[in-house]
Amino acid sequence: MALAVFFGTSGAVVPYARAADTLPPIVSPPVSSVLPGKIVYAQLTTPDLAQAKTFYGSLLGWTFRDVRVSRGHYAQAMAGGHNVAGFVEQPLPSGDRPRHEPVWLPFISTADTDALARAAQGWGGKILFSPKDIPGLGREAIIADPQGGIFVAIRSASGDPADTDTPTVQGEWIWSALLTGIPANAAGFYQKLFSYQVEGGQDESGESRYVLESQNYDRATVNPLPPRLPASAPARWMNFVQVDSVGAAAEKVSQLGGRVLVEPHLDRNDSMIAIVADPAGAVFGIMEWHVPAVAGEAR
Repeated sequence: MALAVFFGTSGAVVPYARAADTLPPIVSPPVSSVLPGKIVYAQLTTPDLAQAKTFYGSLLGWTFRDVRVSRGHYAQAMAGGHNVAGFVEQPLPSGDRPRHEPVWLPFISTADTDALARAAQGWGGKILFSPKDIPGLGREAIIADPQGGIFVAIRSASGDPADTDTPTVQGEWIWSALLTGIPANAAGFYQKLFSYQVEGGQDESGESRYVLESQNYDRATVNPLPPRLPASAPARWMNFVQVDSVGAAAEKVSQLGGRVLVEPHLDRNDSMIAIVADPAGAVFGIMEWHVPAVAGEAR
């Protein structure tokens, strides 16, 4: 049995460690709470771990702890003393580079990984990595929704981090959005899996958008694909991290060898955001949110 992670757009699952390896827990010290539907963690697969650590450490102030695994290399990313992400090093497959890209995966909490995986298949999803116990992390499965959006369903071995009213600070994840061709269908799929309450609305262009809510907290939005992408493009999750200044962070992204894909701008809720890519091409969002708000409130 091997631990595994989805890497790229071709549907490949690549092993990076054996079951004897123990990865750092999501919550330390452990707690008993389970908050289904909450996005509790993220994992980056990258071809160059050293480069990624330099980039994210310099940009966000993350610190890292290398973790010994049987295959490849793994590092734990920390922000403010909290475990925020796992970094997995995997080389790009030779001869097929256009079909593969480094990727950030969101981890969504569930009370029962196996039942959720079965339900996902029943509603048109695809299991990329069958439910397995990942020592230290918990029981996880990697799933593609019917439109291709990839996420990890996890029953954390250490419980889920509590919701809090404390404002998010630089380096902490603040929001997640699913970009997808048919938002209404995607919202329905995730509602069935995680029992989300779903609120819908339209933006100024008439496009439908949805908010996914659990435990009375807004967890994520479901948005249409940006116009620059064809309607047939696969869905993708976008994770946003809090920064003190989106403008300054965007400049630093370029200085550190990354790219700014969407320039800093105000979103429809007057938060400053930008979409960027790290030097290896992994895409994520940066957000500047200064107004104190209940954690999880729609951004």
